[in-house]
Amino acid sequence: MKKIMLTSLIALMLLTSCASILTGSKRKVLFESNPNGAKVYVNGFEKGVTPVQIKVKAEDRIDFRLENYKERVVVMDSDFNLVSILNGISIIGWGIDALTGSLKRVDTKYVKVDLESVATASNYLEKGRIQSVNINTDEKIVETVIVLN
Repeated sequence: MKKIMLTSLIALMLLTSCASILTGSKRKVLFESNPNGAKVYVNGFEKGVTPVQIKVKAEDRIDFRLENYKERVVVMDSDFNLVSILNGISIIGWGIDALTGSLKRVDTKYVKVDLESVATASNYLEKGRIQSVNINTDEKIVETVIVLN
């Protein structure tokens, strides 16, 4: 009886992967942007519009895109997942946690980015007026003078 219990205990210690079982490799993170309404892409796949909560892994690339604003990119930071220490001397447990990505865990629960507007002709036209337009067909040049108010 003692032999069976001891064997079961040793097998349990050798075949577990604590971080994979208890915490996993993903964490829910709240993403916001200023202004709101930016599309959020995780590793190139659209996942939602800010504000949005998405499950992400360590080192995922997060892109924020909004029309007339510069794109912002955030790479999720990570820390060592302390739960994996419960693997102890189990090489198999450490290996499973490493393969599933559970040795690292996303460090943050909240990301907010400020988006910077891009200068477009329509932005300038709203703030001013066109004074003159010169077209040089020989050199294929269009010159526009806009006077800002």
